[in-house]
Amino acid sequence: MKVLYFTATGNSLSVARKIGGTLISIPQALKTERFYYEDDVIGFVFPTYCGNVPRIVREFISRCQLKADYFFAVATHGNKMGYGNVADEFREYAAKYGYTFKYINTILMVDNYLDAFDITKEEEKYLDKEIHMHLSDIIYDIKAKKEYIKKAGAKEKMFTAFAKSMLAKIDKGEKARSFIIDEKCIKCGTCAKACPRGNISVSDKVEFGDNCESCYACLHICPKNALHLKTEKSNERWRETGISVQDIIDSNNQHKS
Repeated sequence: MKVLYFTATGNSLSVARKIGGTLISIPQALKTERFYYEDDVIGFVFPTYCGNVPRIVREFISRCQLKADYFFAVATHGNKMGYGNVADEFREYAAKYGYTFKYINTILMVDNYLDAFDITKEEEKYLDKEIHMHLSDIIYDIKAKKEYIKKAGAKEKMFTAFAKSMLAKIDKGEKARSFIIDEKCIKCGTCAKACPRGNISVSDKVEFGDNCESCYACLHICPKNALHLKTEKSNERWRETGISVQDIIDSNNQHKS
């Protein structure tokens, strides 16, 4: 089994690790232009953005060549209805490129979208036992090659439809223009190493390009908490338990060594 994943603060990497198999970073696959993968089972694990699929995952799907008897996907999300209609959106997008997914499910984790959520309050709602139980069910389904596509209710479909204009803005790659760098920045380059798009350069100053994924990896793993949004809801930051800064760098580093 091969599992292709995209992670920013470790939620999706943690899920991918627990599912098991050979893990393949989508940003690294794009960097190295390795698009052909074959196995009896191929899965995707990624975060949900605006009730939809991140641009970097959609880009990979549009370029890859996959061969498997069973395709599955697991989308991590915050906020109880934050998954929106991501299952159908992903299923339909993948179908455009000839892939039929037999299983697509979602799993609720800590919401790290700083524009809307206070990380401290999100951590208070973090119920590891419930996450573990739900993930155990998902892993059982995958091993059994169950056929299941999570259906969205009316509210979830409405959320995805409403958020498509927001997703379109995110897809422009300009979000980093609104980031603030404060005096605590030591120009260590951690943000640049963690960026899945190679959108950050660090010399005597930190500069952002116009290919931001809006994943917020840079904001959440800055060792000095020196990166901020103008209207962030929290000064706290999140990284999934058991996932190190180096894990995220290794997953996302787009800079050529």
